[in-house]
Parts: sequence; C-alpha cells; structure tokens
Amino acid sequence: MSQADFKQTLRKLDFPACVKEALPRIESIVVSRSKQNFAIQLISEFVFMERPKDPVDIRKGQTFTGTQLNSFQEFQLIIVLIEYFSQPGPDATRNVVFLSLFGSNLTPQRSKILCRLVSTAVSGSVAPLLSSAGTWMQQVGCMNPPSLEVAQSLVSDFITFSRKTSEQFKQLPMVAPHFAANLMTTVADLYMKEQNGVLTPPPDALLDVFTEWISENHDLCLASQQPLALPSGAIAMPVVTPLAGLIRWAVLSPMFSNRPSYSNLHLWLLQTMLQIDNSGPPTALNAQHVAQNVGPLQTYVARLVADKIEPTKDAAYQKSVERLAQAVQLAISVKCMYGNITQLLCLLETLPPHPLMTMVIKANRKN
Repeated sequence: MSQADFKQTLRKLDFPACVKEALPRIESIVVSRSKQNFAIQLISEFVFMERPKDPVDIRKGQTFTGTQLNSFQEFQLIIVLIEYFSQPGPDATRNVVFLSLFGSNLTPQRSKILCRLVSTAVSGSVAPLLSSAGTWMQQVGCMNPPSLEVAQSLVSDFITFSRKTSEQFKQLPMVAPHFAANLMTTVADLYMKEQNGVLTPPPDALLDVFTEWISENHDLCLASQQPLALPSGAIAMPVVTPLAGLIRWAVLSPMFSNRPSYSNLHLWLLQTMLQIDNSGPPTALNAQHVAQNVGPLQTYVARLVADKIEPTKDAAYQKSVERLAQAVQLAISVKCMYGNITQLLCLLETLPPHPLMTMVIKANRKN
C-alpha cells in the first residue's frame, strides 16, 4: 500500500483505532531506517493527532501545529501505547519506537503524555515499557530537561502528592533496574543543587526509598551501565551513574539535617563502590561531578566565618568533609573515578583543613 493510500485508510478510522493501525507501520519504518520522514508524519498526525493546517505541510514534512488531544483521548492513547509496548518482541525494536515517539525535542503535549505514560507504567509495573523509558532517558541524557521533567512528574505522583509511597514505586528496582538507576541519576540532579546559596533537600520519603533501594541491591547504581538494546549501528550515549548525585546528598546533608537516612545512604554508596569491578577503565564516577560539592561547602564556610565560627570546630562541616574525603579516597582506591582527579584534589585543598581530607590529598598526589 502506498504512503498516500495508507494515510487515507488511517484517516477513515476513529481515534484511537488509527493509533493501533499506525504503530506497526511506524515500527517497520524506524527499524528498517527507511522513509524516516514518513514515520515522523504518521507519528504526528495519527498518534498525537497533530493535524496539519494545510495538507501541503505533510508533503513538506514540516512541523504540525494543529489540534490538541483532550484528556480522554490522552487516556486512550496511553492505554494503546502500554498495550503496544507490552507485546512480545525484541527490546531493540521497542526502544527505537519509543525514541521515535518521544525524541529529545518534545512538544508540551508529547511531554505531558510521556510523563503520564511512564507514571502509569510504574503504577502497573509494566516492565517492557519502563525498560524502554530507561533507554530513552539515557539516550536523551539523564540530566537534560526532558528526563528531568519526567523525573519531577514521578516524584510528584508517587512522593509529593501521595500520603504513602506506593508498593509499585518501592518495587521499581525489581521490575526495571535499568530504569530505576537512571531515574536515581535524574532525580539526584533535582535536589541538593546550590541556587542563590540555598540547597533544596529531597523529600524525606524519597530519600528513604532510594536508601532502601541501594541497601537491598548494592549493584543498583551500576545498572545503568548495562549494554543498551539498540538497533545495529546505533550509538549508545555515555552513561552517568547515580553515584555522584547521591554522594552529594550524603555529603551536604549534615549542614541542615541529622536524619539517619543520610548516614545510611552514605554507607551504602561506599558499599556500592566496593562492589565495582575495576578490571577495566573507570566509568562509574566523574571527578568533575564530585567537585560540585566544593562550591556549597565554601558557601557554608563563608557563613560560618561571617558568624565568627571556626569551620574546624563546626560539627556539621566536619562531618560533611569527612564523608567527602571517604568517598574520594575509596573511589580512587577501587579505581572507579575518571576525569581530572588532580584538578579535584586541588579544589579540595581550597577548603579549610580537615585531618582526613589532608591525608587523602597528600596520599593521592604521590600517585
């Protein structure tokens, strides 16, 4: 059937029947890597109902600016997509279709649908779809806006606006470990980042869930390093594990919280690093990401100085630097840190002296 005839057939169908008919054709196109522009047109017009104002727009392959799906149609679309991604088939095929539906440049409507789709998949423990979502997060970048929006949506749905953390969310690492690992990377970047000298801590329930995840599975933080199921010739994007972001949570937390969960998190992160196979080149922890702890610590020190408090006598500062020194030393010892370690050590030296940190700096400058 020609492209024009296939479109005419789809236009005779009601929504979401047109989506069900379009998806197999979209799959065959994106897997074969032929007629990609036709796949884009089918996705826009018959999946997301972005009806073009002018039929000429279709032939030119221009961006569609048409009607929006209503709430009921969005719900219907989510059900169809969950059914589609739950079907048996190669992971690489599901992943490439997911990436085609939800690229890195999402329209507001597609972004909203994606957030609701992933949230529904978490609630229903839909492993195949969550696996594809984890691959999507890694390919578009765990710390880029599309992934951050999905992560923030999940935190809102399952933590912020929930009286009790759902069992489905708690069991996420069992259902989709790769997705859970990438979600931790993304969520870690949402919190404990210094803005105007202020740190925003994660919700207590979220901290507790992540700590529980890692305590029960020391390899979970490394699950994102598993090979991605992509079509032959496709390039997997670099992996960023949750280690650096969660280390930042543990290191900076003494400055505003005494919750035991932060201490436990720190312990389990150290335990995770001890599990790392160091036979190959280091890939788990970027020295540049670890260096992001220095700025907030310097800000805290400046406040202490302004209040005429000696940093070496401040218990919170001492505990923070101690945790950072432990993490840096262990990461270097087990050879899981990569990047400019020398630059990291120089930055750490700008902090007020701490006995353990001084030892770590001196010991590793000899290497």
